[in-house]
Amino acid sequence: MASRKRKKMEENICDNDIQTDISRILLEDCDLDITILLRIRNYLENSKDKELEVQAVKLKIEQGFIIRLLCQYDAMESVKDRAIFDILCLLERSYQISLRPFFPMVWGKRAKDNYEKLRQLGQLLHTKLTADQVLDYLNPKLVWNTLLKSEQTTSIKIPEKDSSNELYDARFILRLLATLLDNHAKINSRKFIDVNGLSLAFAATSFISRNERCVAYLVLRRFLLHLTELDTDSFPEKCLYIYLLQIFKNSIEKPIQRLPHVVAHFFARVTKLILHPEDPVYQPVLSFLLLKPNIDVQNVPEIYKLLLSSSIEHYNKERHWCLRLILDSLIEPNDYNILQKRFLAFRYGIKLLLSLFGSIIADQETRKYILLSFRAILQHRSLANDLYVRQNLHSWIVLTLQNSKMTSWERVFLCQLFITLITHIRDIYSGNVNSDSMETNWRKTIVYKTCEMLGNKVCNELEKENDDAKSTWLLQLRQLLCKDSWMPSIESYDVQN
Repeated sequence: MASRKRKKMEENICDNDIQTDISRILLEDCDLDITILLRIRNYLENSKDKELEVQAVKLKIEQGFIIRLLCQYDAMESVKDRAIFDILCLLERSYQISLRPFFPMVWGKRAKDNYEKLRQLGQLLHTKLTADQVLDYLNPKLVWNTLLKSEQTTSIKIPEKDSSNELYDARFILRLLATLLDNHAKINSRKFIDVNGLSLAFAATSFISRNERCVAYLVLRRFLLHLTELDTDSFPEKCLYIYLLQIFKNSIEKPIQRLPHVVAHFFARVTKLILHPEDPVYQPVLSFLLLKPNIDVQNVPEIYKLLLSSSIEHYNKERHWCLRLILDSLIEPNDYNILQKRFLAFRYGIKLLLSLFGSIIADQETRKYILLSFRAILQHRSLANDLYVRQNLHSWIVLTLQNSKMTSWERVFLCQLFITLITHIRDIYSGNVNSDSMETNWRKTIVYKTCEMLGNKVCNELEKENDDAKSTWLLQLRQLLCKDSWMPSIESYDVQN
């Protein structure tokens, strides 16, 4: 009996706390506290399967509460915005509190006047914002950065990921775009493309979450239907976008398929490219799309034609466009495999980049993109091992450093790549400390001796630099080459032999 009473008292206290938190949010002069938002979210999550508490929450939630959340919402990936998004989703899905009266949904302080009119006039008298007015809330640059670096792109934590305040929450933006295209809504198609809405939908087909991919495919389908309607606004590139969406549709092999990042980003970039026929890349890319009714979604589109461009005037721009696509798409280990798969018979994808870097046709911009691509690859330890074992990247770096035509920035960057690569190799080969196998210890010793020999050459190159990079990376490399930091078993193996 005592335990039942205690449990009931705790539930009453919890209900009172939630009621207090909701009241605090309704106060106009009170800033939203992240702690309160997280507490409400956790309460809603834990109570969604309890019928009595669901009914109690329905009575507590007022229109002003949702308006307050939306006015404080910035649609970013910050902790506060994610908590608000989760609360709204829980209220709609688990507590059957309809958010349709607030459609089309806008957010931030800018939306306060709109929701104040909704509260004063009611749903029948309130004049809703048009789809084009809602699109004005979106920053095209932020949308583009979101499709490149959103946390939805991969489950792997990216160390150099941009601040959450610089990226939209792709979950919210995708659902917003889907609602704007709902029920034959009047929307300016060109404006939808200009704010990168279509590009985001294409890129989201590579997202890790099946739910987000489902919404992305819904946006693409609705936009295709919108373009094919007779009363849709007309613009010069309309037929090309219909054709692009049809090609994409024909290329999908199974429902809600997760595409490789490079393919999804290719379509996202082509979406922007179609609006700029003056771009030198326009002709080769559009020619490629016109060849077949679909494309192979497991290969890098047109990598040969663009990297090894035969254009007399625009070969550099075509090469840069392709390299930038590859760079932005190297997010997961599978993207590396896709790059290699393009050359299935010989797996020459990486070797092509290595040979291109040292060739006379590579300008400084080309070399920069290649170096940045290798840095993206080396974020993954398994890929670093492949670059060491199969591609011999460590030897290539040392050989390239001897090229007198390399700029100081390129030389230092190559040294950074070498340090990152050897750090991964050390962690891999020193991980199996307990192994007493003669062959295993022999391999460890060979790897260390190789890295030590090449590392000394890299140290000599760093000695020639006179900037801050010398003091930063030279010390780190010397510590890395120290035998004690590598493998404790090397000394014992040397003594035995």
